[in-house]
Amino acid sequence: MAKGVAFFIFGGTGDLARKKLYPVMERLIKRGKLRKLVGLYALSRTEENIKEYVKGLDPALSEVFKFMPFDVTDRDHYHRLEKIIAELDGVELIFYLALPPQLFESAIVHTGSLLRHYMNPRKIVIEKPFGFDLESAKKLNFQLKRYFTEDEIYRIDHFLGKVAIQNLLSFRFSNYIFEGIWNKNFIDNVQISALESIGLEGRAGYYDRIGALRDMIQNHLFQMLSFLAMEPPAVIDAERVRDEKVKVLAAIRRIKDEEVDEYAVRGVYRGYREELGRESSTETFAAVKILIDNFRWEGVPFYLRTGKRLREKKTQIVVVFKDIPGNFSRLIGCKPAPNKLVFDIAPTNRVRFFFQTMPPQGFLGCSLERSMEMSIDDVFEGEPPEAYETLLEDIIEGDQTLFIREDEAELAWEIIDPIIKKWSYDNNVPLYDPGTEGPREADKMIWKDGREWILL
Repeated sequence: MAKGVAFFIFGGTGDLARKKLYPVMERLIKRGKLRKLVGLYALSRTEENIKEYVKGLDPALSEVFKFMPFDVTDRDHYHRLEKIIAELDGVELIFYLALPPQLFESAIVHTGSLLRHYMNPRKIVIEKPFGFDLESAKKLNFQLKRYFTEDEIYRIDHFLGKVAIQNLLSFRFSNYIFEGIWNKNFIDNVQISALESIGLEGRAGYYDRIGALRDMIQNHLFQMLSFLAMEPPAVIDAERVRDEKVKVLAAIRRIKDEEVDEYAVRGVYRGYREELGRESSTETFAAVKILIDNFRWEGVPFYLRTGKRLREKKTQIVVVFKDIPGNFSRLIGCKPAPNKLVFDIAPTNRVRFFFQTMPPQGFLGCSLERSMEMSIDDVFEGEPPEAYETLLEDIIEGDQTLFIREDEAELAWEIIDPIIKKWSYDNNVPLYDPGTEGPREADKMIWKDGREWILL
């Protein structure tokens, strides 16, 4: 058993570390989850007033906090790191790469090389984006597996730490009334939207290299899709849950090069290039139609969309059930709206069900839509845990259920790689006005199927 745990935060003075990681560690200490913390090392090229920041943290955290000037690309700096590790005999080492993605490989190779001389238990945590495309993801996985075993690797997606996302599994597998109809016989389509009203907000350099498809759909939205579509695991443990998610991604119909325009749409908001200060074909909006070719979901489209500078900020899943039989609609002289199950992920955490009821004039009139809702926050005493709080606790305890496995990461890239390649040499990106719901091309994509986007 490890004598304690030491965190090494690469990028230790950046926004992620200061705004998320350190406050979460402070909460974990107060909850008694970090009693064995013997060192918290902030590795960064600049101090950026980190010492003043640390003074405001819980004493138990500030006492073990140490700043270390560090350049992840400079091999000499790893000799300093090795001196620290040499003094931590028997301590579990957790390396957290809170870095720009272009620095991941350097940090992995140099850290992994020096760890070959030590027998400490170790873990490495990698933020998204995990790669830039399928080829780069495979290369990154290759480098990781040179130095770490899969059970030491934590590919993190903070969406999976959100209470509302984890509730998807509880809701499905704990309620027979819904799991019994969770298939192609009852569900018409599923829509996953992650919409933002803000623009670049200081992320211009990063965002223009990545774009909406890579930034949101390849990771966050695919994770939500996997939770919605996976089969019940035989047992609830990390490998069985991740096995079922991988089966979903493997069953997704691959998009051929000539089909990209049919299954994927992009756009850029007016003013993006002026805001960026240069010409760019990077998309700020992306929508994708996904088909899962398995017994449960054959023929049920999953529509995914995300974008910036849209009408409102909202992350939501809408499960749209099939219409009532046409003969009954003709009998009552109108067509009731379909039942809808809505999972609100942000800014609220709730589940809503929309159904039809009798109108004031009696049951022969056209029915009215009503809804029931449940706030997920109500099940907690006080504030629900923040996403990174859940995930950091899982890292400490060695639970990989909510982390991305090697094959899962590569399959997600494999699905969107044809879209990436097609868009990379096609500069004709549709424009949309800020404050709208995105480009008209996204509406046309779903209208072709006789459906429409739903945001409730």
